[in-house]
Amino acid sequence: MIITLFIPDDAKCLLKPGQDVDFNASFYEEKSRSEVNIAVSKKLHIPSDKIFKYLKKFVGDQINKGEVLAEKKSLIKSYFIISEYTGIIKEINHHDGNVIISTSKPQDNQVGAFFKGEVLEILKNQLKIKVGETKEFNLKQASENFGGRTFYLDDASKPISAPQASNKIMVIESITTYLKTKAEALGIKGFITLKSPPQDSDVPKAQIKNIEDFKKILQINLPYCLIDKQYSKIYFYK
Repeated sequence: MIITLFIPDDAKCLLKPGQDVDFNASFYEEKSRSEVNIAVSKKLHIPSDKIFKYLKKFVGDQINKGEVLAEKKSLIKSYFIISEYTGIIKEINHHDGNVIISTSKPQDNQVGAFFKGEVLEILKNQLKIKVGETKEFNLKQASENFGGRTFYLDDASKPISAPQASNKIMVIESITTYLKTKAEALGIKGFITLKSPPQDSDVPKAQIKNIEDFKKILQINLPYCLIDKQYSKIYFYK
């Protein structure tokens, strides 16, 4: 089956078509946006309300580092403002004569893959992956996109250990505060519940929409899950 995943805006996908992805791979690199204010009228000594006459780029235009943003010509010589940034012209203010460039920069952190499969296609905001046997169910709610290896616990009174829980997604009907605390201490990566998931946890969580689906999920017992918050879907697959 083919599953489509969302890639955030201003994120650079680090995967390639044809690549076999596992949980050790890097999915994408996040970028943060910042705004740079260029005092065009002050630099060129021109009236602020005449700024458009001197600009080479306008709102919505892409500008690259080293390109001319504005130019003032005289009989003797010409004066230039060369952009030191790559970005998009966000605003031109004819009151103060400034130009604002919206620019993005990589953050230090990368988001790891929370899925396994073969990369089929990479679009602007979508990644299509091919996986094995898959069952799809509706969610009532989800905190974010996440996924991983599954750990099914049909009896909350049973003891759990680090090998069972570490780096796994726990699938359980409901969870007590004690079990939540213990699971997090053992390295759980997320919770999938039928009843309301723990709200006082920073661990990713999702809630199955109806009881019949939850019963099927326990029966099929597939080894991996993938949560799609945008479409309120959960995929169990192998």
